[in-house]
Amino acid sequence: MENALEPSVIVISDKKRGLPFSKGILASSIAVTGVDLVNSHRIALDIQEYLLNSEVRSISLDELRSLAFRFIKEEVGLEYAEKYMLWQSVGKLKKPSLILIGGATGVGKSTIATLIASRLNITRVASTDAIREVMRASVSEKLIRPLRGSSYDAYKNLILPPSGVEPVVLGFREQVMAVAVGVEAIIKRSIEEKSDIVIEGAHIVPGYLDIETLMPKAMVVQIVISVPDKEVHREHFSKRTFETQGRRPMQKYIEHLDKIQKIQAYIEELADKKGIKIINNYDLDSTMTEVMEEIFVRVKEEFSRLTPD
Repeated sequence: MENALEPSVIVISDKKRGLPFSKGILASSIAVTGVDLVNSHRIALDIQEYLLNSEVRSISLDELRSLAFRFIKEEVGLEYAEKYMLWQSVGKLKKPSLILIGGATGVGKSTIATLIASRLNITRVASTDAIREVMRASVSEKLIRPLRGSSYDAYKNLILPPSGVEPVVLGFREQVMAVAVGVEAIIKRSIEEKSDIVIEGAHIVPGYLDIETLMPKAMVVQIVISVPDKEVHREHFSKRTFETQGRRPMQKYIEHLDKIQKIQAYIEELADKKGIKIINNYDLDSTMTEVMEEIFVRVKEEFSRLTPD
């Protein structure tokens, strides 16, 4: 004889095998809207207590989302409630989310990419530096030259000396074009598998990936992160050295800061031409708010395409 459910257990009735309700998962889905974690957990707890007090032991996913909308609206406002429902409906687009985070070395791309993935429950995060290393290990010596070195000293591996062109930017361009081949392969795989992914790195440069051809196949968000102030940029490297326990010593980056900022200016110039959002990363919380807002704008655009005129 099967045991009856515990009195305190609530199940999601239309999930496979009636998976149990989790206030932690619900809180994470609420936090996507920009509600802070403390309030997200409080709302999730309030919903759980409401269901238990109402003796609800089984609820459909749509009913739970409607309930969450109501509680979010009452406790933090309609704007957040609408964002919650919008993101919960992303699955209806029937295409994967592709979040591209670019910017020069040391602006905070990897931290931001990790936080985005966590908030949006995206399990795949790829770094263009990792892609570059894989390509170096698997392609011929002739093709490896542009892949050598960091983005800011790739110019040292130019086959021909540049004439009338800034060598740092020229070397960076060659490396970006080479790495773009690997980035495109990962994007193609993600689209085929309908798998959400965040890709970050200095090689995510506006104009080097054909975003327009990806739009019908994926929900694409491309953002450039920047740190315009040179001293703040320098401080980012100091912080990164501490956070990685010295594995990424700041001195070598600071020595090349002028070159890094030339690359940053080049990336921003292309972003302006292509209409790609540039977000200045002075404060991580504010930066994340702007990034998430840009993602929600893109989601709204995707749904507007589905709505007949």
